[in-house]
Amino acid sequence: MLELYVICSIFIFGIVFGSIAKKFKFPEVTGYLIAGIIMGPCVLKVLNSTMIYTMDIFQTLALSFISFMIGAEFKFKYIKKLGTKPFIIGIMSSLLTLFLVSVTLLLLNCSFPFSLVMGAIASSTAPAAIMMIVKEYKAKGEVTNNMLSVIAIDDVISLLLFGFAIAIAEIFKAPSLNLSLFLLPFKEILIAIVIGILLGVLLGYLVKIFKTHLNAICLIIVIIFGIILICDVYDISPLLMCMITGISFVNSFNSRVTDNILFTMDEMSAPFLVIFFVISGASLDFSKMTSCLIITIAFILARTVGKIFGAYMGADLTHCNKKIKTYLGPTLLSQTGLAIGLAIEASKVFLESNTMMTIIIASSFVFDMIGPILTKYMLKKCGDIK
Repeated sequence: MLELYVICSIFIFGIVFGSIAKKFKFPEVTGYLIAGIIMGPCVLKVLNSTMIYTMDIFQTLALSFISFMIGAEFKFKYIKKLGTKPFIIGIMSSLLTLFLVSVTLLLLNCSFPFSLVMGAIASSTAPAAIMMIVKEYKAKGEVTNNMLSVIAIDDVISLLLFGFAIAIAEIFKAPSLNLSLFLLPFKEILIAIVIGILLGVLLGYLVKIFKTHLNAICLIIVIIFGIILICDVYDISPLLMCMITGISFVNSFNSRVTDNILFTMDEMSAPFLVIFFVISGASLDFSKMTSCLIITIAFILARTVGKIFGAYMGADLTHCNKKIKTYLGPTLLSQTGLAIGLAIEASKVFLESNTMMTIIIASSFVFDMIGPILTKYMLKKCGDIK
């Protein structure tokens, strides 16, 4: 019964503060984060650390649904029209962020493995908050289209960078040099790609057989649950596999039908997103902030510069128009989601796990307070939000 009380409380607080945020012309996701802080251990203590830990499955589900939906944006016909631009922008944005964050933390006397892994985590962009802005304000246009493609590419690249960074960290920890650890990221990526493609094609055929929308949505949910179970067995992140499954599914089936199915999926995933953002807000413990305040501020500044200027450099290299150069970079700042998931994975390797989690959660809160507001402003400024 306690779990039901907690979930009901999360929904009530989320709805109330989301509505208040919307009334003051802030995105709803900002209200959800504030609701989490008020419910969390720092204020009302409705949610304690044990409750937050037990709600972890909802965070996994929310991120898996979002990853699938981001993958479903990868329609090959549409990608051909965009060309290589989003790929170059995503690569430049991720690599410059990795470099700047890693160097900044090294200058603050952090260890090399810690700095490298933090740089890899910083390169990711949270799709959840950005997707909510696009959905809430019905954003459409050139910047929005490129932004959604860049986010997906960003997250694929960050997963690759994280895998190699962890492998290097393990080598530094090992008593003797073990180069076989470098092969682990390739193994995880190969598993995610192969299984993701097969599941996406299978899902396409099953949807053709069990034609109705209700059946299609049930099948998608079953596939996503199956991916989470498979990834738990192989001890890998389900996000890349869900993304590949979404790509495979949307390109192996009739686009008009998939658009309708994905629209319904959007509506269904909303409750998971409310829980996810409220829990993310509740996870922030201000009592731990004083010990790593300077590192957190440096991390936030370095990541901001890396994301904005990396996107600008990529857009400049690919000769994008002024609108994309100016407005795309600031829309990529949101962090909560994949970054927290990667930090949890990295905490198994590092002795500085408490410091790492505090920095990522605190910076995620800052980025997800500022990020959605900036995203909304930039999309409005460029005309994608009418």
